[in-house]
Amino acid sequence: SEVAINAMNNIQTLQNNINTILEQRTVVAQKLDALPFVTKVYPSDANFLLFRLAGGTTQETYKTMADRGVVTRYRGSEMHCDGCLRVTIGTAQENTAFLELLQKTWEEINNKGH
Repeated sequence: SEVAINAMNNIQTLQNNINTILEQRTVVAQKLDALPFVTKVYPSDANFLLFRLAGGTTQETYKTMADRGVVTRYRGSEMHCDGCLRVTIGTAQENTAFLELLQKTWEEINNKGH
């Protein structure tokens, strides 16, 4: 029946989306880990990553990025998450935009007056 065919097509779409998220999560984790100001990237089985920033400017980094159109989640007020942000894994283009803005924002904030 048409309903069964649509359901099977949707399963394939869902599986493709899951595979993309898993691939992108690995890419983003590796790129975050390579940034000198990211002190820890926590393991994740979800569609997001939790990571810690050096420098004590995590909240300012979060706010500045949000003002510029890339929203992460500030987790620094959660237990054991001092200096942490959480980012949801998106498309390759979204993840690239996030990583570029994170680097630019962190460097701007932490190089003030230098």
